[in-house]
Amino acid sequence: MALSRRSVNLRRLVLLVWVLVAFFYFYLSYDYIRVTMNDRAFADYLQRLVQVAGIERRSATDVRDLVLVKAEELAVPLHREQVLIRSGLDSLDISVNYDVQIDVPLLQRVIYTKQFEHKVKYQSPR
Repeated sequence: MALSRRSVNLRRLVLLVWVLVAFFYFYLSYDYIRVTMNDRAFADYLQRLVQVAGIERRSATDVRDLVLVKAEELAVPLHREQVLIRSGLDSLDISVNYDVQIDVPLLQRVIYTKQFEHKVKYQSPR
């Protein structure tokens, strides 16, 4: 009887460990997918923004403010100095570089840092 009770407790312990491992991997997967989807939406926005801002000949400060507002909306950790904008008479270049940290659930320790880099250009039609 004692052997069977020990066996049942061992099975429960193994099940608990597997549930914790599954939770850990599902959380990391969810966090990674969420970050990647937000970055994809941000990249699409940058493509649209550079075309519209280039046609409307918006100033660099206006474009930077629009980029930062969208980054905040998508929870992209972006600071003003990470957005580089070069504008000329018939061109507009936007370069954005940022890192996103993916952390361990409950411990809040960073285990992976994903780097994103976007470079979009507008050239006016001739």
